[in-house]
Amino acid sequence: MVGTGPDTAVFIHESGMQGLCGFWPYADWLAGAEGVRSVLFNQCTYGASQCAAIDEAGEWIAATEAAVAWARDHGAGRVTIVGASVGGVVALHAATSITPRVDAVVNLSGELSWSGLNSVAAAERLDIAALFAIAPGDPYVTVDEMQSVYQAASAATKQLVVLPDGAGHGWQMLTDATGSGWSPLATTIANWIHGSRKLV
Repeated sequence: MVGTGPDTAVFIHESGMQGLCGFWPYADWLAGAEGVRSVLFNQCTYGASQCAAIDEAGEWIAATEAAVAWARDHGAGRVTIVGASVGGVVALHAATSITPRVDAVVNLSGELSWSGLNSVAAAERLDIAALFAIAPGDPYVTVDEMQSVYQAASAATKQLVVLPDGAGHGWQMLTDATGSGWSPLATTIANWIHGSRKLV
């Protein structure tokens, strides 16, 4: 956990063994610049996390539910789930099952399906604010596919952000074109974590 305050983000990382979670620099920035508390954790078989790894999707969702519960037990008020790539797919499904409901969900380049989970099916059951982001040229999900997930979302409050071509996949979209600063999307997500639904 990094940061303090009631407005909290629970991050769901991408798949692939990349060492330090790509969300960490962003979470650190949120803590210092935006007053956001962030919870980051390793999913099944990542880092030191141990599990049976029999039902990968089920275990990712269960771990996300546990992370949200832990955050609430440690001072979280408003909770937003932020997932990238397969983490985005998991975020949509977890957002439909966690009780009490989280306040918002953010899906960064989440694929249409992963490990038996379907993004459209989850979106159809969403009853919380939902933000979707995608960049043209993403190798794992197209703009049209993300548009279909966005359109399926039953949430009363929802936004779709289409970034410039080449803005990257998942957490890569949080950095600006120079790679040394934060993109407008990074600030937009901070606004959503705080309960403001405005885009930057």
